[in-house]
Amino acid sequence: MAGARVGVLMVHGFLGCPHHFDMLLPHVPAEWAFKSMQLEGHGGSLRDFRHASREKWETQVEREIADICAAYERVVIVAHSMGCMLTANAVVKLHLEHKIAGMLFLGAALYPKCDPPLVYTAVRMINCRSEKNDPYTAAARTCCGVDVYKISLWELLASIPRFWDLFAIARYTRRHIAAYELPMVVLQSSHDEMVGRRSIKPFLQNPHARGEFLPTSKHFYYSPEDTQHVCRTFDDMVEQVNKNLQKMPLCD
Repeated sequence: MAGARVGVLMVHGFLGCPHHFDMLLPHVPAEWAFKSMQLEGHGGSLRDFRHASREKWETQVEREIADICAAYERVVIVAHSMGCMLTANAVVKLHLEHKIAGMLFLGAALYPKCDPPLVYTAVRMINCRSEKNDPYTAAARTCCGVDVYKISLWELLASIPRFWDLFAIARYTRRHIAAYELPMVVLQSSHDEMVGRRSIKPFLQNPHARGEFLPTSKHFYYSPEDTQHVCRTFDDMVEQVNKNLQKMPLCD
């Protein structure tokens, strides 16, 4: 966007899609630029997903962060799940910490897991069960970045290496996140079926980060109350960024 001083980059997570951030789009200031990117292998079939890789995801995110940091004075990053780890690691690798005005992380997956409720939701999605009175399946279907209606056993088995990629990214991030000098706000879901509660602990060891739990939300589903809290948190970040911009001279 011509004349914008702030750019917002939104990065979804493992098996996710840009729709995860729909609740925040009305809260992005009109004078800011934003992009909600789609990770390699997402947005299509499980076959597309299995042809992705950790290296492709990291390269893609690094390229997007480099571009947005070059285009705008300050950058705000909003990410979910694996996207939290990819963006934090990329900013530090590229030495662009000075460009980051704020980072809002949702459900950062430093300790991935798979609880029984996730299996139940997945089965309902694959079997096309009704979403009436089932907001969890409805949210998962909206935010799922892979076509779940055309899944074969072979495709599932062939996709296992992508899960190893997720675990490898999580291990790397756990070892380094406490030392990152990044302004991170971390909101974890108390009932997350894919992310362990201890994922918040490495962030709390970082003096530049703060974190809390959303009491009534899951990995893809956010209760109305928690949705309001997420949006308020983003609004507070926007307000602080704008205040800091007023103290900065305009760039030519």
